[in-house]
Amino acid sequence: MRKGYLVVEGQGEIGAAQNLVQRLWDDLHLAPLPWATPKRGKALNTQAGVLQACELLRSERDCAAALLLRDEDDECPARRGPEAAYWVASAALSFPVAVVLAHREFEAWFLPCLDRMAGKEIRPGLRFAEGAVYKGDPEAKRDVKGLLSKWFPPGKAYKPTLDQLGMTRMVDFPTLRASKMPSFGTLENALRFLASPPAGSLVYPPPKPIEIAEDKSFAGRSNKPSSAGRSKKVTKRK
Repeated sequence: MRKGYLVVEGQGEIGAAQNLVQRLWDDLHLAPLPWATPKRGKALNTQAGVLQACELLRSERDCAAALLLRDEDDECPARRGPEAAYWVASAALSFPVAVVLAHREFEAWFLPCLDRMAGKEIRPGLRFAEGAVYKGDPEAKRDVKGLLSKWFPPGKAYKPTLDQLGMTRMVDFPTLRASKMPSFGTLENALRFLASPPAGSLVYPPPKPIEIAEDKSFAGRSNKPSSAGRSKKVTKRK
């Protein structure tokens, strides 16, 4: 049976990303596709890391579609996503591949849903605080992991390997859509693309390399030497 494959970076994202993507895929009523246990990539923010991930995917003969998912931290997903897609395109894989960058981190997708998690058991013997809620811009918050720890019992802290999957299971898609988080919208668009890629296109988002910005310090300078650097013409007296 053909499968979808994920590539993630963090250990905690292995179960969490698979749960999120499989549930969202089914929620979008896309053609049935089982998603395999994610593979772990390294340095997915670099060309070498992305190309290595592509080779991992190429080795899976039952791969029908693939998704590279990573945190983008403080960078701009609208800029870095197309760049990573450009690297993917250079690998010339035979199946559709999408790149999604969680801004700023995977756990940001939890924030609009905190009120649904309040008072619930996150892991055996550990409950999230009653009254937990977040009202700011989820994608503007830095160190979401640290913020989540504030709603854990005293002496306990959020740990991706222990808590990320449990909290992902409580993510509510209508709530996330209502939050209008751009990165979640990109994830939904990516899955729709993988289910039905347009003719002649196998990579999402549209690939685009990052152009090196022109050095403004040289803008407007003349190629002619300055008067200070010109050699003076000496007139010989007869």
